[in-house]
Amino acid sequence: MRIKGKSILLLAVVYGLFLFKAGLCGQDVQKKDEDLLKKLLDVNISTASKYSQTVSEAPASVTIITSDETEQFGYRTLDEVLMRVRGFYITNDRNYNYVGVRGFSRPTDYNNRILLLLNGNPTNDNVWGASYIGPELGLDLDAIERIEIVRGPGSALYGTNAMLAVVNIITKKGKTVDGLKMTFQPGSYGKIQGGMRFGKEFKNGPDVLISGLMGKIKGQDLYFEEYDDPATNNGIAEGLDWDEYWGVFTSLTYKNFSLQGIISSREKAVPTASYETAFNDDRNKTLDTRGLIELKYEGNISYDKKIMMRGSYYYYLYEGDFPYDDPDYQVLFEEKSIGEWIGIETQFNWDIRANNRLIIGGEYKKHFRSLYKSWDDYGILFDQNYPFQQFAFYVQDEYQFLQNLSVTLGVRYDKHDGRGESLSPRAAVIYNPSRFTALKLLFGNAYRAPDFYALYYESEDEAKANPFVKPEKINTVEAVVEHQFSKNIMGILCLYTFEMRGLIEQVEDPSDGLLQFQNLEKVRGKGVEAELNIRLKNGFKGYVNYNLQNNKNVIEDEKITNSPSHLFKLGLSVPIFTHFFASLETFYESNRITLDRVKTKPYLLTNLHLSSQKLFDHFKFSFQIKNLFAVAYRTPGGYEHIQDSLLQDGRTFTLKLEYIF
Repeated sequence: MRIKGKSILLLAVVYGLFLFKAGLCGQDVQKKDEDLLKKLLDVNISTASKYSQTVSEAPASVTIITSDETEQFGYRTLDEVLMRVRGFYITNDRNYNYVGVRGFSRPTDYNNRILLLLNGNPTNDNVWGASYIGPELGLDLDAIERIEIVRGPGSALYGTNAMLAVVNIITKKGKTVDGLKMTFQPGSYGKIQGGMRFGKEFKNGPDVLISGLMGKIKGQDLYFEEYDDPATNNGIAEGLDWDEYWGVFTSLTYKNFSLQGIISSREKAVPTASYETAFNDDRNKTLDTRGLIELKYEGNISYDKKIMMRGSYYYYLYEGDFPYDDPDYQVLFEEKSIGEWIGIETQFNWDIRANNRLIIGGEYKKHFRSLYKSWDDYGILFDQNYPFQQFAFYVQDEYQFLQNLSVTLGVRYDKHDGRGESLSPRAAVIYNPSRFTALKLLFGNAYRAPDFYALYYESEDEAKANPFVKPEKINTVEAVVEHQFSKNIMGILCLYTFEMRGLIEQVEDPSDGLLQFQNLEKVRGKGVEAELNIRLKNGFKGYVNYNLQNNKNVIEDEKITNSPSHLFKLGLSVPIFTHFFASLETFYESNRITLDRVKTKPYLLTNLHLSSQKLFDHFKFSFQIKNLFAVAYRTPGGYEHIQDSLLQDGRTFTLKLEYIF
């Protein structure tokens, strides 16, 4: 669709009012806002190098979203946070949310080319390699201190899945929460969510944080024109958009030791009749459950040496029910995958000299279960468990040649039993012509090990295994300019190019007509990113970013699917009274090409959020309106859908009430 001029004019007027209000209100500055200003140039990040350093020192293009921004802009889930991030975009297929980075997102890839960390610990499962960013994450954003996003290859430190980006969720300490807080969130489509968090730092004792949430969404009746026939309820899926989820996170820190754990579960109805299942059948649903427990020690050996050791236990369960009503196949197809594994990691940091920091680390993971099972009314179709081990060793050296010139070199070796081995180097040169500017030249290589399904799945009449599938690879070269125009305004310009090779795709083998996963595709991409971040003393926050990207399938010599060429994002948050904030965000996305090579229409979305600071010592509230102007827009479907594209939600509301004990 063509973006209407009236819509743009109306948005311009609204943003003008926001800017005008920012100049009038908020003279009563809080101490934390002043502190944030002082840190604007030298915000610390730990994800890029596995130790704390400033954004300008980090050998990567990074973004940090703080808890203050999450609260002021009203983000409820991780995908809402990532939606605003430079170069990121979201797809929803009425079951899961998927994130694309720099124009790359394969349909139904379960975000397996993104590495998701929880306080530095990888959470991607060992069956599909999936990372979850929607309600299935099961972590209340109120318990998050900040989210660190590192673009580009991250395998030199983190191994598999870190191809496009590494996203690290860093939770709050108990002393930050300091008490008991409870939330209640009613919203559109019958949404009800409750949450609680308790935190405290005990005198001469541990720091404790406990956070939990539970929610359900009734959903809406959805119309799909592809099923518009009396035999399929005229294309209306009734009562099949519901969503139920819960999660509990806890952390305990005492001196140099820390313990963290999370367990979450989510069950979702599937209204799209994916995989050609029976339409409008209430048995269509999926279940995802996952857990993580980690014990970590982190301390100094001497004044110039540090060590980190951690041991972790991971669990993952997926179940799917898919009913079929074909005359020749009227059954309930069910599938289950289970992942269970343990891991240990040791990292040694050594400041050899004042200008030279070396890190050396190693990892070992033992995967007891990487299992997939499927069956129907006639019996078991597939039931295999392929346990495996993986070993890794990494080293990185940061050397400061001059006061304003540093070089970082790193490499990691990974070996996965039965899934290949990979060597992932990285290099970065950072030059600071002034204390307000950082110039970065970055090179990185990353990989994704083939998942269980690609290696081992087989079906008598449909598919065959391919245990010789190799890891996917990506090489990226990037040039970044970061400049602080004033103490209130930061700007970033980034030019990048990448090449992906050996992308794993399922194709038909002409020799026997069976489907098989093979390393086939090669993709080349290039793009430009630009961003401004503004933070004023009166509490005003703002950002604007733009991406121009072009990704092509080299073999087919055509633009890849699900890849918008243009992304534009604008957000403002202003104080409107002493204790209140209003935030407005706008997202523009150009068309994407679907699997049928049809272009979706570009769209312009606007979200509005009103929030309060603490009122009467005990209360907070916020009110969110997503898709303020009720824009009808679609995103591409996946291989499992008859629908070429899927209509997204219209205008929705969420009220959040918080009581502070």
